[in-house]
Amino acid sequence: DIATGNFDCTLVKYKLPRLEDDSIQVVELFERFIKYKAKQVYRRTLDKYYGLLGYLRQFFRNGLVGDVSEERAGEFKDWLLKRVAPVTLRERVGLMRACWNWGIRQRLVVENPWFEVLKGVKVPPQQKPQPFTRGEIERILRGFREDGYFSHYSDYVEFLLSTGCRTGEAIGLQWKHLNHDCSVMWIGESLSRGLRKEVKNNRARFVTLTPRLQAMVLARKSAAAKPDDLVFLSPQGKAIDDHNFRNRAWKSVLTRVGVDYRKPYTTRSTLISHALDMGMNPAMIAEMTGHDVQTLFRE
Repeated sequence: DIATGNFDCTLVKYKLPRLEDDSIQVVELFERFIKYKAKQVYRRTLDKYYGLLGYLRQFFRNGLVGDVSEERAGEFKDWLLKRVAPVTLRERVGLMRACWNWGIRQRLVVENPWFEVLKGVKVPPQQKPQPFTRGEIERILRGFREDGYFSHYSDYVEFLLSTGCRTGEAIGLQWKHLNHDCSVMWIGESLSRGLRKEVKNNRARFVTLTPRLQAMVLARKSAAAKPDDLVFLSPQGKAIDDHNFRNRAWKSVLTRVGVDYRKPYTTRSTLISHALDMGMNPAMIAEMTGHDVQTLFRE
């Protein structure tokens, strides 16, 4: 254009053309994004998307995507920070960036204002929960066994503390995942609130049970047990609900035996910590728990 004398010094000529859907609302764009992601992610993951959708309705109302500048996106970030924790904020702003990227590919959006906004979200470091000491482990196990109401969960708790399984992995364990004498189990699935899926990072593994755990699990197996039946059940004979267990049984027993509260998931880092202290090979621990070695040391 310069050579032919047709250069437009205002640069208007060289801007991207306005799109057919340039009047699409922010809420509508995110709704379309949810519909697209629904084919790829699990139902519980979609809950995060719908939660963010509610905030978008409050903040942007009928606002258009074309009006969301980097400054406006930053205002939403500051507004949302007053309502959610920083770690949650970073995740939600990340969803907004992904939504706009998808919108660009669909020719619904011209440019993405969320990149720099996401860089500005700082998450302060948090101290990880301390693993349970050996004394605390003994008090927890004794507390469950002797509890008149929650003793039903004593095997489940000992299994978590002795294997380092994720809670969903233990909840979802079926008899078909154990060999004939219950000395070896396969962990490749987890169950949480009715949803069964592959384990985190899709890293299935085999774990050899100690003689004590083997005997404990064998004692739970009835003659009528079917391959798809769960090994650990709630008192009502259903799958254990991790929230219900934590809020009722776990908190109650820890309070009664005088152990400072940590989430049930701390049983996992407890097993890792004690195994490392005993000099167990980190690679073997990682194999048993489904970690890579670097993640193991961070956790």
